[in-house]
Amino acid sequence: MIGILFIYWIWKSFTNLALEYDKSKWTYFFFGIISYYGGTILAGFLVGIVLGLTNGFDSVANQNFENAGWSIFFVLLGGLACYGTYKFLENKLEKERELNKIDGIDDIGAVEEN
Repeated sequence: MIGILFIYWIWKSFTNLALEYDKSKWTYFFFGIISYYGGTILAGFLVGIVLGLTNGFDSVANQNFENAGWSIFFVLLGGLACYGTYKFLENKLEKERELNKIDGIDDIGAVEEN
């Protein structure tokens, strides 16, 4: 159930970002979903590697990662990855908007009529 709420939150925030800057809302929604699940999966791999290097890979194979503590940790790291992607896209789109507002960018090479 919480996963559905996360997907809705990601959809809402990335869609609003896309609409604010006149971009495709579905493309930005997929950026958000991929960043969330990608961050969660990457966190799982990193935790497995770190625990394998510190405790030995045999101990990692015997551990159970299906408890609530690990799940919350992975969800938080996935949320941080999603938030980072959101801020990256927001800054990128803001810079694009500022470049379009600069006088003369669109008029390079154009002849002014007086």
